Amino acid sequence: MKVLQVQYEMRLTFAAPATDHHFLFRCLPMEDDAQTVEKLKLSVEPACAVHERIDGFGNRMCYGELPGPHDSLHVRMNARVRVERKPLPRRHQNGGVGPAESGRTDAGATAVFGPMSADCAGGRFGVDGRAGEVPVIVYMYPSELTRPDEAMKEWLDAIREEYDPECSFPEYLMHRLYQRLSYAQGLTHVGTTAAEAFGHGRGVCQDYAHIYVALCRMAGFPARYVAGMAVGEGATHAWAEVWQDGAWIACDPTHDCAVDDRYIKLSHGRDFIDCSVDRGCFCGADGQEQTVYVKVTETT
Repeated sequence: MKVLQVQYEMRLTFAAPATDHHFLFRCLPMEDDAQTVEKLKLSVEPACAVHERIDGFGNRMCYGELPGPHDSLHVRMNARVRVERKPLPRRHQNGGVGPAESGRTDAGATAVFGPMSADCAGGRFGVDGRAGEVPVIVYMYPSELTRPDEAMKEWLDAIREEYDPECSFPEYLMHRLYQRLSYAQGLTHVGTTAAEAFGHGRGVCQDYAHIYVALCRMAGFPARYVAGMAVGEGATHAWAEVWQDGAWIACDPTHDCAVDDRYIKLSHGRDFIDCSVDRGCFCGADGQEQTVYVKVTETT
């Protein structure tokens, strides 16, 4: 268990005064079985009414409007969050997500490579109980930023052939993807698809997460994109959650590791579009500059 102090700041500066500005943020830490928000303070400048609700994926979302002229928008969020994720076993059964085609796990469960079975629409593949949560089967289908191409399908087929079940297939897939990609800034952007980033062989955490989610879905495992933060200073982070054994298992393909108590989850969805930390529209000059600062530290 860890107690984390979280700081998030976003400043948007306009080239000329903006009006009729509608904004939306998903910068509030999620509250679930692993995270408890003990303190939270959110401020927006210029001052305005800020509302909160839960979106269709179960994420906390705040929004507001600035109708009058303003030359900047400054959002600050400070929180104290207690994080205690359940320890993961060294190996996971593959969960019986679909019909078997090859491989077996050490526990005797079948390694799954193929479509999900019909019971995915309900029962243990239904909603996980949180308000606004969607059925797990939704995370089996490609989305705008996770649609695979032939190169990804061929690479996955090769991974299936070499797979020796020393660990779960999603875990093995993460290891091999980490070896396949190189971390590089400036080559991709928020609209880069999984297929495009995979073709480059390089990208940032968003690209790693999109590619990994797409590959897991092709392999028969529901997977979703996660936006959040990790201990350190800099920017927001992205990872993935994979449905195994009736639970979501969090994996960080950028660092080839399981997500532990040093991570703060903000939101999850089909891809980045569902989890964007800040969005908005306004009237005025199109020139704007955005700066984001994130800091997460351990405290007591």
